[in-house]
Amino acid sequence: MQTLNLFETKYEWLIFFVLCLCVFGVNTYTRYAHFEQMTARKFYDVNATVISQNQKTNKNNKPYWVLQLESDQHGKFYTTTFERLKPIEDKKVRLVIITDNISFVDYLRGFYAPSIRISLFATDHTANGGNLYKKAVAFFASQHTAQYMKELFPALYLASPQSKELRVAVTKYAAAHLIALSGFHLAIVTFMLGILIGLPYRFLQARYFVWRNGFFDISIITVAALLFYLIFTGVVPSLLRAFVMLIFGMLLAIRHISIISFQTLLITSMIIIAFNPPIIMSIGFLLSVSGVFYIFLYLHYFRDRPKIETVIGLSVYVYFAMLIIVHYFFPLTAFTQLLSPILTLIYSPFFIIALLLHIIGFGGVLDGALLAGINYEITFWNVSPPLWLLIGYICLSIAAIFHRYIHYIFIAAISAWGAYQYLYIPFVL
Repeated sequence: MQTLNLFETKYEWLIFFVLCLCVFGVNTYTRYAHFEQMTARKFYDVNATVISQNQKTNKNNKPYWVLQLESDQHGKFYTTTFERLKPIEDKKVRLVIITDNISFVDYLRGFYAPSIRISLFATDHTANGGNLYKKAVAFFASQHTAQYMKELFPALYLASPQSKELRVAVTKYAAAHLIALSGFHLAIVTFMLGILIGLPYRFLQARYFVWRNGFFDISIITVAALLFYLIFTGVVPSLLRAFVMLIFGMLLAIRHISIISFQTLLITSMIIIAFNPPIIMSIGFLLSVSGVFYIFLYLHYFRDRPKIETVIGLSVYVYFAMLIIVHYFFPLTAFTQLLSPILTLIYSPFFIIALLLHIIGFGGVLDGALLAGINYEITFWNVSPPLWLLIGYICLSIAAIFHRYIHYIFIAAISAWGAYQYLYIPFVL
């Protein structure tokens, strides 16, 4: 059966665009009202939950705390304090922040504000055993002795905070997209849930309720489980994009409307941004959308290739296509990053095997090999594309949708940039 597009006319697109713009305007105005309420006073009392707590030392060797917090009304923000604090991660606190020099853009992005006077709530719901998320993080971390591994696996499965050192170590292999939860992880989790739910369901269906639509029932249960996972891990922007796209794709599939299309990606992104304006400031969300775009661009021209060739080609293609965008935000570059397509190919079985090992209490089995890779000393350099190049590259990427010959130019561009980044720059430094 031939697939259709959701919007076929410019008029339908116009209506959708206006609706998204109205929703975006209402939600942005609401955020701005909260921003004005907060910045109306220099000293502002706020209630928040401590997400992470890290101790640092300043240039005078004086210790201080860096806290990441989340407020129901004002979202995530950061503060520093020289107060002597006990461990207060996952605790609800009341603090006074200094609101000078906070712009609305900073507010949407996740602002920083100095603070004074931090105090715990008199009754803290996280006392006496902690919450479920904290227990899950501890479950993964407890099976490892090395600090890197204590951070890696909770981040891998639960999006827990990572240290700067671990982020740098992962960047050496261009594997940040494998650690940060995204659509890639959602696809693996969906596959696992499909098996775990599908096998017993099909067994019971054959005996007790053969009249039920198995695909529909399994899909509903899977979506409910994924929604719980999304909320449980803190609504990670890249995971949110993937989840919304999954739901949207299921609705389109029922109506025989094309799922793997640029139109679907655009509609999904616009809906997410309209209902959650701050997400447009999220680098993770922008990289996630870019990654899916280049997957679709590859399939747009090469979807008829043999499956093995498609899988391998897709990994290499997306890696090089993302170079300029990724390195605009993260300039660290190393030869080991060329291993990224290989790591992407073996990641799915690794994710499943490592999870099973943790479930049976042998999560530390793989630590030796992983630590050897993380601690391996490499030479790295910084490559930071200018803004004009990024904008021009994005325009070329979009133009490549419409004509095969423009796509040839696009392939030449990413090949030239790859050669410049890995063959020219390291030898002239």
